[in-house]
Amino acid sequence: MVEIAANADGEFGFRTWLGRSWAIVCQHWLILLMATFVRELLSIVAAGLVFAIFIDLKGWNLLIALVVRCVVWSALQAGYLKLCLNVCRNDKLQWKDLFSGLSSGLQMLIATACLWIAIILGLVVLVIPGLFLAVRLSLYGFVLVDQRSGALQSLLSSYRMLKGFARYAAVSVLVYLIGTTVAGILLPAFQLLSDISLCALYKHIRGEEAKV
Repeated sequence: MVEIAANADGEFGFRTWLGRSWAIVCQHWLILLMATFVRELLSIVAAGLVFAIFIDLKGWNLLIALVVRCVVWSALQAGYLKLCLNVCRNDKLQWKDLFSGLSSGLQMLIATACLWIAIILGLVVLVIPGLFLAVRLSLYGFVLVDQRSGALQSLLSSYRMLKGFARYAAVSVLVYLIGTTVAGILLPAFQLLSDISLCALYKHIRGEEAKV
């Protein structure tokens, strides 16, 4: 068993945090990867079915399909984040967790939309504000799922929680960006590490211990 906690001098060290987050990924990578695959597959299938059903609407079917994909993805993303939390807390992976976020799907969709609007506006203005918001709001999903917060409350809570811990969240965001831009076949590993490291950071700020 490995615990994600403070290092010997009482500080939350980068090496300890990332190393033990990576240990969780290494132990559970297959099921975590399958969960992300199922999330993407089901959202695409749902969108495809809606597109076909409304094929006669001449263009509107594409818009409706995109909305359905976003809604389904958001609901499954909420479940995926709950799955990540349970892995870190209890060393248990249960597939039912992936489908347990249906009631939070709408709030997750609203929060994600607000996040991206804020980031894009920040990038358009001076770039740095957008990057700053991407980091400080990065825990919103875990807050929303774990504390059953509303969309805006989860964003505000993430912003407040990361005061003093933004440098750690920045590393997780950077890992994700590297994964989506230059990692190639290593993309899943980078994305899983980003998710689990944010989960571990959330738990540390909440005063919990993460185990693997």
